[in-house]
Amino acid sequence: MHKSKFIWGGIVVLALIFAGFLWYQSYARKGKTITNPAATENGANEDGSFDNMTDDTEAADQAAMAQDETDYNALCENGEWLKIADQSGEVSSAVGKLRKVYPDDVPSEFKNYLYYIEGTENLGITGSDLFKLDYFEDREVEVQGVKNAAKKEISVSQVKCTGIETDKSVLDRRKSLMDWLVRNINSVAPQKAKYQRWTVDIVDFVDESNAYVEYYDTVEDDENSDVEDDTSRRMLVEIGPSGAGYNAKVLAYWEMGEDDFVLKTGKDKFEDADTIASYQYDPEEKIWERID
Repeated sequence: MHKSKFIWGGIVVLALIFAGFLWYQSYARKGKTITNPAATENGANEDGSFDNMTDDTEAADQAAMAQDETDYNALCENGEWLKIADQSGEVSSAVGKLRKVYPDDVPSEFKNYLYYIEGTENLGITGSDLFKLDYFEDREVEVQGVKNAAKKEISVSQVKCTGIETDKSVLDRRKSLMDWLVRNINSVAPQKAKYQRWTVDIVDFVDESNAYVEYYDTVEDDENSDVEDDTSRRMLVEIGPSGAGYNAKVLAYWEMGEDDFVLKTGKDKFEDADTIASYQYDPEEKIWERID
């Protein structure tokens, strides 16, 4: 009996110590949130690490994004300005690719930022409400704001797409090509659908003539279907004009494995290349949405 009481007493002590540790962690986190507003206002962290971004900051950004009903796709294609935040000072412009900072793959000079402009002049981006820039990642843009030449940064006030992002002839051709793929996917795909028929899901353009196409069996859209297979497929196609339509040549073909696509035939000649644009098809609305 005495031994049992001793054990339970030890457990209680350990529980109190653990509870105190959790309280301390919570208190410290709240203290950091109050004393480190730079992570939200400037888009940069004091110690150059994204580990200092607080849970409260991330939650606030996610809440703001959820309430944001801006049609970024239309705004980008039309080359319209998107206001980010008011800035005071002399307004300057910067043009180039808008890059998001990933700690393992970013020039060291921008490790303290969330975004930077890669162009003739590389600049870190600071300011508030920077979550609005997510849609413009890896796109050609013009950024306006107040520049700090000494720090090589610009406090952003507004942004808009430029260059090929707003070229109507290019955008119209992509949509025409993707619509053709939707209509002809069952004849282009190297394998027949096992259950019903194929439907296009995502198209990733490597350039204007080559694209990765992801598609799946429409049986997966049937609520009453008892099929548990992941029917997703992927192919790399080279597409060129042919009469009133297009001609597609399959260069490589993948099937879904346990965790990812597995190459079955052909060669992935663009394995190390970046895609220039990604679109997802909504079969109910019959529209394309730019997703990257």
